[in-house]
Amino acid sequence: MQKIFVAFHSIIEKDGKILVLKRSSKDPFSADCWDLPGGVMNFGEEVVAALKREVKEECGLEIETLSPMDVSTRIDNEEQYVAVTFICEYKSGTVKLSKDHSEFKWVDAKKVPDLEDLNWVLEKAIYPYIEFTSI
Repeated sequence: MQKIFVAFHSIIEKDGKILVLKRSSKDPFSADCWDLPGGVMNFGEEVVAALKREVKEECGLEIETLSPMDVSTRIDNEEQYVAVTFICEYKSGTVKLSKDHSEFKWVDAKKVPDLEDLNWVLEKAIYPYIEFTSI
């Protein structure tokens, strides 16, 4: 049976850097890959509420959603993933990783492509973000 999943991801800006999270080695889809905070929307959830909930669950931060940045899609067998990435601003909190992640970094966006093992969402969203912020 074919399924569609909609996920929201965040490029969280703080002091000229963005937050990236390393997926756990037990992650079934992106083990040990660098990723952006976010996750799958629940049925009936509003877009911004879903994004804020996922960021809070994954890394403990409060954010302000600024604008959509990128929309990507990927098909694996009978499952289609739609990933919408937003530019967000850090509001408050200290990074506290969930069990889904093993590490985090605040990095200059231009250095993100140099990280090894980027998740497909991060890999697709980072280049438009760099171009957008260079204008």
